[in-house]
Amino acid sequence: MASEVSMPKAAEDLKAQSKDRQLYGELELPFKHSYLHGWIYPPFIKEKHLQETKAFKLRESDVLIATFPKNGTTWTQKIIQNLHKAHGTGHMQQDKVKVLLDVTPWLENTPHDQVDAMTGPRYLKTHNSYDWVAYDPAVRCKYIYVARNPKDVCVSLYHHCKGFEVFEYDGPFEEFAGLFLEGKVESGDWWVHVKEFYQNKRDMDTLFLKYEDMHADGIAAVNKINDFCALPPLSEEQAAQVLDLSTFKKMKADPNSNYSWLDDVRKKDQAPFMRKGTVGDWANFFSREMSDKFDEKSRRMFGDVELGFCDVLKL
Repeated sequence: MASEVSMPKAAEDLKAQSKDRQLYGELELPFKHSYLHGWIYPPFIKEKHLQETKAFKLRESDVLIATFPKNGTTWTQKIIQNLHKAHGTGHMQQDKVKVLLDVTPWLENTPHDQVDAMTGPRYLKTHNSYDWVAYDPAVRCKYIYVARNPKDVCVSLYHHCKGFEVFEYDGPFEEFAGLFLEGKVESGDWWVHVKEFYQNKRDMDTLFLKYEDMHADGIAAVNKINDFCALPPLSEEQAAQVLDLSTFKKMKADPNSNYSWLDDVRKKDQAPFMRKGTVGDWANFFSREMSDKFDEKSRRMFGDVELGFCDVLKL
């Protein structure tokens, strides 16, 4: 099921605010994008990328890190890389590659001949929806899905959209939050994206993690990821080492992990790709009214599956 995209109230408000403002595409959104099969993508993702990704030849040893953008993707990639470091496998180590994205490539935006040439196990990043994620019922590969509370996702995606020049977006947060609520941002409706992976009607081999749980008990998260990836058991010391090496502070300071290699295509006056990585920063941006609207949509969308998210960190 694709996200339900109709002519947005937010877009109508935009027109009323400024008839001269540049709006893009059939949805008339205030940022550049591609609109494909009911889902919204960055403008450089085209129909061919979706078709190639859906038809991608999977291996049983593959692990796909599937997320809506800004839901802990990079953190999960780094944990997996550091698990291999702790086990001494020599796999995914950066003395052999340039940056983190080289060892966990973004499947929708990487030539597939490069991915095909990778030795296994391959760890692949994807933001595709459940319907469009790489999938083959004959190949029992694995998926790690990470979901974060929608308010913090909205704040992080707002800075992401403002930061990358390709989107050409410079609107206020209140406007962006309204678009997020209506499913009219990159990757579409967060609630639909998360719910479909959570329901997992194809019974894919999936580890479903919550970003807030990873913050609250990092050791447990590290062990879950380790075991799911069929790596040897971790000692307490190894688990603590992996968690320490994967902290946001260390990733942000690491030029091979912090996406600073994309600085040339980012606006210099905006926050860096890796901004805060915390739980609860939404409270610095949301009005009470907007917070209530997000809560109401979460109740409406997740009530039948009993899925909930903490928007404050509980230790």
